[in-house]
Amino acid sequence: MEMDSPTSARISGIHTRRIQPASPHRESCATHSPDRFVHAMGLTGSDDRMSWWILPTTADIGIRAFSSSPEGAIEEATLGMQAIQLSESGAKTVNSLVRHTGTWSVPIEDDDLPRGMVRWMEEVLYRCDGEDKWLVGNSISINDGIISSQVSWVDSDSVEREIEVKAVTMHELILRRVEEGELLPGVSNDIPSFEGPGWVAQVVLDV
Repeated sequence: MEMDSPTSARISGIHTRRIQPASPHRESCATHSPDRFVHAMGLTGSDDRMSWWILPTTADIGIRAFSSSPEGAIEEATLGMQAIQLSESGAKTVNSLVRHTGTWSVPIEDDDLPRGMVRWMEEVLYRCDGEDKWLVGNSISINDGIISSQVSWVDSDSVEREIEVKAVTMHELILRRVEEGELLPGVSNDIPSFEGPGWVAQVVLDV
């Protein structure tokens, strides 16, 4: 069940295009060394999200996101999906649109959280195309087999896009914990390595 209410608040945050971190205002949450790795540093509270990067693929577009929690990793991957669709103009003007709030949720079938993440991101695409609601913020909780999120959205007809994501695929899907001391290798010069403890999410989008 969804509860929506309009507000006059502007969308917070700064949009950064392509392979740069999606949340530069949270950059202090991660350490970027000359050797290009991200280290989860005991992040706590609601400010625990880190960043997402574009994943190089032979076709379509991939996203890899890092966070201190599975909820944060899903949030970051979702914001990455939304951000890569925007045109340069859309990235600038989306911050001036009236924001609304609501609660969206999807079930997790067979305790399969990675597939639950895909279903959540597909729900975000459906809300845009079917209900004209463009997600600009999400605060996710995972409880009792349900992914639920307090969301912020704007009228999708007012958002200028240059890329359309048709679907979230199962190809190269990852959502898992990176153990303490484990180093998840980066991808060439596009994505830094990640040192646990923390969580990584990865999805490939059909465009």
